[in-house]
Amino acid sequence: MFKVFVEKQVSRELERFSGKLKARIKEKLKILEDGFSFALDIKKLKGYQNHYRLRVGDLRILFYLEGMSIIVYKIGKRESIYE
Repeated sequence: MFKVFVEKQVSRELERFSGKLKARIKEKLKILEDGFSFALDIKKLKGYQNHYRLRVGDLRILFYLEGMSIIVYKIGKRESIYE
């Protein structure tokens, strides 16, 4: 069981999305608390240790593992998220 932490910058970004999309993102993060699931589209980021991305439609959520904590540090569209 993981504890998900969302950085302040990501919280502010999250407020810009529509209510329906925001609900989908929160639902995926809730599932993520139970561990990596096949129901989630998660891939490890190449070149980084313990860094992953979660896909929610056209959005990507970047996070890393620190012990039993998941820290979400970036959220955005695919075109610009990896810059």
